[in-house]
Amino acid sequence: MALKAYAVLEKDEYTGDIFFAKHSIVAAKTGANEYGDGELSYVQCRRAPWADVFAGKGVPAKVAVDHGWRFECSGCAITIDEDMESEHHLPVSGVIGSMHGTVYCCARCKWRRMKKEARRQEEEAAAIDDFKAIVRTRFPDVEFCDDEDQFRGNHAYLTRSWGSRFWHRAEIMVAFRFPGMAIGPAHFRMDSHHKIGPTNAYYTCCNGDREAFEAYAKATRKVVH
Repeated sequence: MALKAYAVLEKDEYTGDIFFAKHSIVAAKTGANEYGDGELSYVQCRRAPWADVFAGKGVPAKVAVDHGWRFECSGCAITIDEDMESEHHLPVSGVIGSMHGTVYCCARCKWRRMKKEARRQEEEAAAIDDFKAIVRTRFPDVEFCDDEDQFRGNHAYLTRSWGSRFWHRAEIMVAFRFPGMAIGPAHFRMDSHHKIGPTNAYYTCCNGDREAFEAYAKATRKVVH
């Protein structure tokens, strides 16, 4: 039996997606798990035969718009719906992306977003390099944990106000291994989320490594001028 398309929507907010299944109950349960905390009574499930041909491929957002769906542009945040052409002078045929994925109102918006993200990555890498330089000045013989994931290793989060060309370093963290470490990497980090006034960078380490790190810091302080 071929898979059929079903539109499963949360009853209050009418958020949802197209799910493919052989039977409606399967689609309803899948949609309820994602949009209704697992409760079937929280969602409605209806056939969407127009989407059958997209089973296993992903439903193009521009096709979904023609059938009453709406999205938020991941680039400029405008509402992508059947009124987009009259309100924003953008044709629905130019919408890029698929349901359950990233959707853009047009190719230019996608390009601008990609360009911005590339610039963000460059700025994040620069911020991490700056913090590594600070650590290297204080602790010349540490090994940076470039092989760790972003939660245990190096991480940077930058923000930029709308229309501004400047990036604000909201959170930066670099991880490093040091002589005597037994449990996990130490970190040099700065957090400025929701903070009023100047921010301060500081060192942290695992509780079990505290004595070793303090001893290492004390020993290396003698050779730093």
